[in-house]
Amino acid sequence: MIAASTGTAAMIAAQGPIGALTARLDTASPLGPVDGWSPILVSTVRLMLSSKAEIVLFWGPDFCALYNESYAPTIGDKHPLALGRPAREGWRELWDDLGPLLRSVLDTGETIHAKDRAFYIERDGGRGEDVYFDISYSPVFEADGSIGGVLCIVSETTKRVLAERAMLADRNRLWALARDPFLIADTTGVWLAASPAWTEILGWTEAELIGRNAEWMEHPDDIQPTRDQIDGLAHGQPVLRFDNRFRTRDGDYRTFSWTAVSQDDIVYAVARDVTEQRAHARALADAEAALRQAQKMETLGQLTGGVAHDFNNLLQIVTGNLELLQRALPADDTRLQRMIGRAAAGADRAAVLTQRLLAFSRRQPLDPRPTDPNRLVAGMSDMLHRTLGETVSVTTMDAPEPWPIAVDVNQMENALLNLAVNARDAMPDGGKLTIEVSNSYIDAQQAARETDLAPGPYVMIGVSDTGEGMDDATLAQAIEPFFTTKDVGRGTGLGLSMVYGFIKQSGGHMRVYSEPGQGTSVMLYLPRHHGCTTMEDAQETPAFAATGGQETILLCEDDDNVRAYSHEALRDLGYHVIPAADGAAALAALEAAEGPVDLLFTDVVLPGGMTGADLAATAKLRWPGLKILFTTGYARNAIVHHGRLDEGVDLLTKPFSYADLAAKVRDVLDRPADVPETVA
Repeated sequence: MIAASTGTAAMIAAQGPIGALTARLDTASPLGPVDGWSPILVSTVRLMLSSKAEIVLFWGPDFCALYNESYAPTIGDKHPLALGRPAREGWRELWDDLGPLLRSVLDTGETIHAKDRAFYIERDGGRGEDVYFDISYSPVFEADGSIGGVLCIVSETTKRVLAERAMLADRNRLWALARDPFLIADTTGVWLAASPAWTEILGWTEAELIGRNAEWMEHPDDIQPTRDQIDGLAHGQPVLRFDNRFRTRDGDYRTFSWTAVSQDDIVYAVARDVTEQRAHARALADAEAALRQAQKMETLGQLTGGVAHDFNNLLQIVTGNLELLQRALPADDTRLQRMIGRAAAGADRAAVLTQRLLAFSRRQPLDPRPTDPNRLVAGMSDMLHRTLGETVSVTTMDAPEPWPIAVDVNQMENALLNLAVNARDAMPDGGKLTIEVSNSYIDAQQAARETDLAPGPYVMIGVSDTGEGMDDATLAQAIEPFFTTKDVGRGTGLGLSMVYGFIKQSGGHMRVYSEPGQGTSVMLYLPRHHGCTTMEDAQETPAFAATGGQETILLCEDDDNVRAYSHEALRDLGYHVIPAADGAAALAALEAAEGPVDLLFTDVVLPGGMTGADLAATAKLRWPGLKILFTTGYARNAIVHHGRLDEGVDLLTKPFSYADLAAKVRDVLDRPADVPETVA
């Protein structure tokens, strides 16, 4: 029953609907009527009823419940039956949890405080639910110092807790499923939590990752930059797009791009595995650099080819006529002989320069033959000792069972000689030159790190010196055409460029290693040749005397001065010469010839739409027994394809000497049909 209002009850009743219910409590409640309450209980209830906080007061040995308007919705349909009744009745479903809390405050006099404290409650028609409260349970002291009850100020946090748990569940799902790895660390870099993606990418278990910083698996070059970023985070600076590398369990390194922020001394970070992206970017940059290099080479090659053709024709006129003049001069006229000798030496140097330009731009005609690399190097021993002098010690190291290579022997010897001369110049006080031959297999991973290199078996010919060496800046420019560290007049800057162009044209690769004070090593890689398993001993090209003959030669040359020189030289050698300026004139001359023509000696580049190759093919159809000798200063695509002389082709490159002409013409005329062709 609920009693009628008295003075105290009237004051309580005036404090709202629940105040009115509280004022009407009577002897049916263990608390009894309000007028019989202690002053402390009355003042506490009045304070509670006037508060907007959620407050419940459990009073007396039975912990009878008194609460305010803000608290009533918290207990649902327990109100108003729970008002003034023992807590074990109104909260029987959680009494085993609530009771010990209340008795602890009553017994110890100490406040109990908790955030997001979980409770089980039935407040909606008996339906149970898990709820969460921030609680503060404090003792209320009577005038005599005893504890009369427990004042509970609470705030239900169920919605927030459930929302946070749902968010946490979503985060955990994202944490577990995300391919990008997440990390929580402290501001010293110690890992506190790591998402499963780290294990998937690196292979290290969570236990191996947590509880220490990542220095143990960082790339040595990245340790200090990573520490700098962590220090910045400790001072509130975010990290955006910072890259570093971690070592995997397999020993490889993966590259990660980081985004991270710090809050309350905790670092929250997400990384992205960009290993493939960075590799692709490097490959793209390398490809772009290779394309620029190829375009530069192509431009230089086109320029060089055009210049070489015209320049070699000019050199042919100069050198050829100097030789004819020298032959015509009296041998005892030493002054004129010296003058002609100096002019011829200058022309020869110009010819070498042109050939080096062609070699660098991969435009020289090559005549590759199966060759034993050990024998090739051994055959150069005497020449190297003579060229390098006594102050340079030359050591050769043969491969035990070298693979054969297909290479133009003359050009290969020239390339090795260039490297040897460069080495000598890098050792002004003398030193040691080592030429090593070895078999080498380049796998796909090694090939991928280079430009334009196919994996497979190679023969490596290395030339190493103990000279001055080069720094990184010099090394980066070493193969650039016209780059030289030598004094003016001491070098053209085309030696190493020529070697590089020749090796690339031969299907190989060149690597250069050098350090200041430690010398230089140039490694030439040439593909293993599979077309021949037995090789004959290298033979010297027979030296032909400058002798001629009485055969008939059809000379086809568009340059009047070159044609005049060749005509004069061939006639001087005893041959009957029929001159022609183009392909049409040459075919007409063949038709009109009174007797058989033994040799067609033709330039490759001719006017009138018919090349020397076209002329030769047409002539061979009509006169199958006609022998062919080509000459050119530059023969791209006509008789040279992929840098190699076509099968069945004899070539005399301009500028040629009187002796070269005599020897080559005699060689072609005297050679049986089944003897391999040559280039001179």
